[in-house]
Amino acid sequence: MKFLNLLVAHKTFSVLLATIVLMELAHGIELIALFPLYLSSTMHEGADVIGLTLSTYLVADILTRTPAGWGADRWERKSVLLIGILLSAVPLLIMPRVESPMLFLALNAVNGIGAGCTWPAIYAAVADAYGRERYGLVLGIINMVMLGGIALGPIAGGLLLSRVTYDTAFVVCFAIVALAFALVSVFARAGRAARSEAPAGSPPWRTLAQQMNPTLVRLLVIGLLLTLAIGMLLPLISLFGRDVLRVSPDTFALILIPPGFITAVLIIPAGHWADRHGRHTPLIVGLILIAIPFAAAPLSIQPVIVSAGATLAGVGYALLVPAWNALVMDWIPVNARGLFLGAVATAQGIGLAVGPSVGGALWERVGVYTPLQAAAMFLGLAVILTLWQARRVSAAPTPSP
Repeated sequence: MKFLNLLVAHKTFSVLLATIVLMELAHGIELIALFPLYLSSTMHEGADVIGLTLSTYLVADILTRTPAGWGADRWERKSVLLIGILLSAVPLLIMPRVESPMLFLALNAVNGIGAGCTWPAIYAAVADAYGRERYGLVLGIINMVMLGGIALGPIAGGLLLSRVTYDTAFVVCFAIVALAFALVSVFARAGRAARSEAPAGSPPWRTLAQQMNPTLVRLLVIGLLLTLAIGMLLPLISLFGRDVLRVSPDTFALILIPPGFITAVLIIPAGHWADRHGRHTPLIVGLILIAIPFAAAPLSIQPVIVSAGATLAGVGYALLVPAWNALVMDWIPVNARGLFLGAVATAQGIGLAVGPSVGGALWERVGVYTPLQAAAMFLGLAVILTLWQARRVSAAPTPSP
């Protein structure tokens, strides 16, 4: 009910949610389904170039987030968001017409720059529109919508490529991104750039150094540990089902349905609960609930038990994500929201970019359960840091936005 009330009362928030779904859907189709098959079948490139394509996108995305956040402080949030969407759209018209893999990589880097512009602008616009008493709820909604877009991307890509040519698939992706551009252009308000304008003449890195506080540093480290733990497991999930559980892809998909469902159902109520009762408790409980099944993974390979453990981790994820995001929103400086949210997104991106390489190396060189146990260790460190953070913050008032 609160979700529907927000959508009705705040048109720009509804537009931002639609933009998130469309952009995540387009990028999911491109990166997971379209680009690997196109590079392999049409450009006759190997797995090394395919992997480099994804890495190029991620690096460009990560490196763009902080300066894009700084730009969102100095100019309108809407302007930076539109620039990001445009940079993600244009390469899709050129990619099917290039023959050089290096040029394809360069165009995908532009695509990544566009993605890096969107998130700081969206989060800064949300922070402008809502007070800290609603951060948990609105960020829970945003994360639920984002997860939905991410999940739809590969599925839609598989269905699309089984029915159309590669050229048509590029056009469809362009149309999805163009729709997002049209929605933002026509329906989104410009935002409150004057309220969050960065200090005149101050370069972004100096602003970060001058206004970064110890609490925010700890929150960034907690977020980095979380995304590193999750990133370690992302490329190994399907391998775990095939090589460890020894189940068919269909059966493994059924194992993953309960955790996905419970995460989607709980993430908005969990965000609302964090607004009313505090951020640290759901963050601590969520980290522990994810760490337990990871650490206990070697104890059983029964599909029902594995599904129950994954569901427990889904509950933990639903609890901690809106709480952590709301805590970050509580502590970022009001006059540099875009810049600091860009830095936060960069920290998260580093974990997701580095994690897969670490997880893959541990899987190959140490053992199939080692990435899970290493992820549990990182989450345990995050729990310790959060407990320390909660104790220190309880002695000092949270800054008002």
